[in-house]
Amino acid sequence: MNRFILKVSIIVFSLTLASFRWPVENGRITSTFGESRGDHFHDGIDLGSPDGKIYPVANGKLLLYWDKSLFPLDQYPGGGNYKIIAHEGGVYSVILHLEDGGPIAKEYGANDVIGIIGNTGHSYGKHLHLSIVDLKRRQSLNPLVIMPPSEDLKAPEVVALHLRIGDKYVQLRDKAKIRLTRHYPLLVEMYDSVRGGERLGVYGVVVHFNGKKMCDSVYKSIAITPNGMAVGGKTYEALYDEKGYYKVNGVKYLNGENIIKITAMDYAGNIAEKEFTVFVTLDMPL
Repeated sequence: MNRFILKVSIIVFSLTLASFRWPVENGRITSTFGESRGDHFHDGIDLGSPDGKIYPVANGKLLLYWDKSLFPLDQYPGGGNYKIIAHEGGVYSVILHLEDGGPIAKEYGANDVIGIIGNTGHSYGKHLHLSIVDLKRRQSLNPLVIMPPSEDLKAPEVVALHLRIGDKYVQLRDKAKIRLTRHYPLLVEMYDSVRGGERLGVYGVVVHFNGKKMCDSVYKSIAITPNGMAVGGKTYEALYDEKGYYKVNGVKYLNGENIIKITAMDYAGNIAEKEFTVFVTLDMPL
């Protein structure tokens, strides 16, 4: 996938929900859609904001909510205080980890404050979690390609390649030499950054192994499938190692030189490419 195709896909996707706005002012993205959470996808984005005020992403009706101030004897659910707002077209926004005591209304206009960023539920610091759900299509949509564009001039960084051999991880540097007794999945360590210093998930990844495309994943949506949550038809276990590395299955190493080319993309269309050459000695039955 090249930059032009990526940008066109984002534009077309965004036009379907063009009236959406960011839920905070001067927000900072602290986690992106589809990232690894150890054993599942991150089904949304996390945001911080200086004033903490949260607005609806579009006009909508309050469908469901929970607030500790109304249920003082109950324990917080995992999402803490939350609101689910219904919008036109069968789309719902899910907002988690609100502070106690937010305003309750049947309907919210785009400029109404619906709550304050908190640290309630299973949370490790003040932040807002936002999910966008299309119930008709049984999909969670990536908010970053629905919201208005925001400045992001930094391309992702492809850090390293790894193999997991038994319980150990082996890093493959460029020009590395290694002896293998089986064809292990290739693990790619990479991160995106918006302002610098963040370690966010990428929007898309393409991996070529000896000229053959082995991976082409775009984190535009997460679908509910008979096999569980999936991106592009692939489950979490097919796309991630338990350490959070991006996984490339089906690799067949050649005896001798192997060339791996990785292309990583963010939602703003910035692209990073990196190529590794690995020399392999195969020590396995033919």
